[in-house]
This record gives sequence, C-alpha cells and structure tokens, in this order.
Amino acid sequence: MIDTIIGGIRQMGSGGFLMIPLLFCSLFAHAIILERLYNLRRAKLMPDILISRIYKIMEKGSMAMALSLCDSKPGPLTRLLRIGIENRNLDKDSLWAVLNLNARVEKVKLQKYLRVLAFLGALAVLIGLLGTVSGMFISFGAIWKTDRPDSAAMVATGISHALLTTAAGLVVALPAIISYSYFMAKANRMIDDITRHCFTMVRLFTTGSLQIAESENIE
Repeated sequence: MIDTIIGGIRQMGSGGFLMIPLLFCSLFAHAIILERLYNLRRAKLMPDILISRIYKIMEKGSMAMALSLCDSKPGPLTRLLRIGIENRNLDKDSLWAVLNLNARVEKVKLQKYLRVLAFLGALAVLIGLLGTVSGMFISFGAIWKTDRPDSAAMVATGISHALLTTAAGLVVALPAIISYSYFMAKANRMIDDITRHCFTMVRLFTTGSLQIAESENIE
C-alpha cells in the first residue's frame, strides 16, 4: 500500500511543476464542494414544515409568534418572512421592492463560492493544456537532438509530462464543473421558491388571501 502511494507521488512528480497549481486547484475545489454540500441543504435552508406553520400563524394575525418562529431557525426564507412581517403595513409596490431587494441578497448567499468553483474547473483545464504544450516542446526538442544518447528518454519524458498534466487537469476540472452545475441548479430552484414566497407575502399582506404563488404565475 505504501509502495503504491509512493509510486503515485513519484508519477505525479514526473508531471513537472504544473502539478503543484493543479494540486491547489483540487484542494480548493473539494473544500468548496464539501462546504456547499453541507450548507446548501434544502432541509436546513427552507424547512417546509416550519414555513407552513409560520404562514398559518400569520393568517391568524399572530405576527409576534410568527416573528419568534422566524428567529428560531434563521435561513434565507425565514429572514424574508421576517422582513415581510416587519413591513406588512407598506403598500403593495413598496413591500415588493423591499422583499425583492432582500431576495437579491439571499440569492448571492445561495450562490456563494459557485463562481469560484467554476473558475477553478476552467483553470485546471488550462493548466493541463499548458502542461500538454510544454511536454510536446520537450519531446520535439529531443527529436531534433538525435546525436544525444538520451534523446529517446527525453522524448518519453516529454510525452509522459504532457499526458500526466492533461489527465490531472481533467481529473480536477470534471468534479468542479459537474458540482458547479449541480449546485447552481439547486440554488436556482431555491431562488425560484424565494420569489414565489415574496409574491405570496405581498398577496397576503395586501389582500389578506393566503395562496402560495405557483412558478408559472410569476412573470
């Protein structure tokens, strides 16, 4: 087992100095992936049972109890519900403006680190491509020096360098790009839900009608 690990480290070392930035890209990308897996859980951010309970209490007019429930489990939606309750006496346009402004803040929080994750994936591909080019330079440079006894070994070294950095770049980039797409889709679904609940609160506080807005009814 130890021999296998040592052999793998030596093989990575033959990829040249570009393996170092690829290693850092991998560490940062996986740190973001783990952080988003833990902090971007719907059950944590938007507990459906709690939200339904808050709406029922608001419909009954018990705003103080609704505020207390919002504070019991802070999240993007409970924070918006609290803001809606605190500004419930505003007119329709003003209330929507306040909710929309705060919804944008929550959107930024939900998409936290995702652009960095996409950047790391793209950067890993480019570093791998740079390694491919540098490896080809080593190989072609050795081909022209046929009078040297070690020219064949240099060609093999260049090809190995190119293949290792290309493979390492893809290994780092694929999880980062796939995770970015997954987390972005998940965040966008939550953002759509936040928008629906903003419409619902405006309707509740301006008409007294509690009816959760549907996505297709939101323009």
